[in-house]
Amino acid sequence: MTATPGRVTVVPPEALEQLKSFPLHGDERLQNKLLWKSPNGDTIVGLIQMAPGARDVGHNHPSATQHTWIIDGKVSIGGIEAGAGSYAFVPPGVDYETVAGDEPVTMFYIYQPCAPEHDHDHGDH
Repeated sequence: MTATPGRVTVVPPEALEQLKSFPLHGDERLQNKLLWKSPNGDTIVGLIQMAPGARDVGHNHPSATQHTWIIDGKVSIGGIEAGAGSYAFVPPGVDYETVAGDEPVTMFYIYQPCAPEHDHDHGDH
């Protein structure tokens, strides 16, 4: 998906369905749909769809965080059970794996590199 700089981009559900997905880590049971990528390619936003019982093998992101919202289904992320509506935060360098439960899983994620810390307590968020 390509966003137009300086404009709001809205993708309706039928267009999301049409977006191509690709196997994550070469596993056909893990499908990744890339929704947005920053111009320098370091921040990624997407959807992961997991078949029942699929496993995203243990790994870590040494210098990035991952934010994940479970939209449908149930998973275990880093050994912690999470169902639809749950949010998971994976800090940099933490080893984890994601395992789908007995039904298909859809997750929305943001993969973002670590940046220097700033004082965000300005009351403007």
